[in-house]
Amino acid sequence: MKPQRLLSLAAALLPVSGLAQDGGRSIETRVGTLTFDERGMPTEETSDLLFSWLDFQYGVQSFLWGLPYVGAQGWLESNRFHGATGETDMVAYGGYEGSMGILTPTSNVTYVFGFPNLEKTGPVVWDIPPGAIIGSIMDFSQRAQGDFGLPGPDKGEGVKLLITGPGQETPKGADGYRVIQLPTATAMMGLRILNPDEVKDLSSKLKLYPFSKRDNPPASKLIFAGEKNSFMAQPHGMAYWERLNTVIQREPVEERDRFFMAMLRSLGIEKGKAFQPDEHQAKVLEAAAIVGEKMAMANSFDHFKRGEAARYRDDSHWKYVLEPEVPSQRGESYDALEERAAYTYEAIATSFAMVTKTPGVGSGYIGMYRDHDGDWLDGGKNYHLHVPPNPPAKRFWSITLYDTGTRSFVPNETKVAEIGSRTKGLKQNDDGSVDLWFGPKAPAGKESNWVQTSPGKAWFTYLRCYGPLEGFLEATWPVPDIEKAK
Repeated sequence: MKPQRLLSLAAALLPVSGLAQDGGRSIETRVGTLTFDERGMPTEETSDLLFSWLDFQYGVQSFLWGLPYVGAQGWLESNRFHGATGETDMVAYGGYEGSMGILTPTSNVTYVFGFPNLEKTGPVVWDIPPGAIIGSIMDFSQRAQGDFGLPGPDKGEGVKLLITGPGQETPKGADGYRVIQLPTATAMMGLRILNPDEVKDLSSKLKLYPFSKRDNPPASKLIFAGEKNSFMAQPHGMAYWERLNTVIQREPVEERDRFFMAMLRSLGIEKGKAFQPDEHQAKVLEAAAIVGEKMAMANSFDHFKRGEAARYRDDSHWKYVLEPEVPSQRGESYDALEERAAYTYEAIATSFAMVTKTPGVGSGYIGMYRDHDGDWLDGGKNYHLHVPPNPPAKRFWSITLYDTGTRSFVPNETKVAEIGSRTKGLKQNDDGSVDLWFGPKAPAGKESNWVQTSPGKAWFTYLRCYGPLEGFLEATWPVPDIEKAK
């Protein structure tokens, strides 16, 4: 943080004045007037005020802490919306309409997700066929627990994953399975099928079933999401806390989260008890949800203000979407509270392959939220992006536009939110570079290289490199900023 910002913050937090009143003391602060008697003890009104602010601070911090859980629950509920009623049912999402509602999806791959409750099923087997698949097993706080497919130990040759839950030992007969132990009761299991022409074949070969039924596995149920969408963005107001409470009641409490459990307990959310906040708690939760959501937005979209570590290059506004700590949510001497909040507000699901430094493996992401002039990207304005020659992607590269309100595809008449190396009819320049255009109407003759935006809405974008190469991994590929079209 810059020195000037530190000075500004210090000035904001210091008391404004301290004045003697009736033998006591009154202090004007940013939370209001605090009054004390002649012994320096708070008046009843001051104690009430301080506890109200304490509860509010608990609420805001708990909102930020809860983002990965609420996001994961949003996808689980989306699966149910599409008909996944059984613990081992899976749902596939693909294309513009089929993936609309997912936080920051790409229409270039097909997603398959399942959410078995391991306390109900016991250990489960996910049988993954050989093919161009990138997958990750996560716990319900979106911590990556193991990659599979092309970036995993199986290297895309197929694998039988055995997923066990808290307190579940590896069962007998597990030879030949790759065992992954989760700290949460509910598994978050996801994969991406990279090649469109392999979706039907590979998805038909996916099998998810309890290990106890391995000798005669029941038929796996895979549902393809249709045009009717279920948006996964975190709900507003009290609905946010209701969703978080659902997770807290179902999942075990980890040691690292016990202080947050104490904060939430003060606000009427406690494991093993009904969520019935009193009038004071309800008001605090409503107010904390408003401020917490706006803090989460600023933390995601304006993260540069917290330092330069996330910047792709010093000469651009592009930033890494995932910081290195995010998949494990753990730094060297801390757990990455702010970093995971920044990611899980705008996006969902992680893997170690998303931050790998191995060329040609996994996927790489950089995002842009402001244009070259430092202004927010505006759906009513026209923009230009010059993509230099030889994008460093072994498989494909793409630019995807997202609505800031939903963090899903920008809604538009064309039903296209993405453009890149897989776009049919994309026009390249003689040197292999590409000029892209974004705005409400396509510039004359640029229709094939244009994505439509909507006036009155803000947007942001991800640049993806699937199979990122050295130019991306070492940031030597100088992709410029998005600029206002001239």
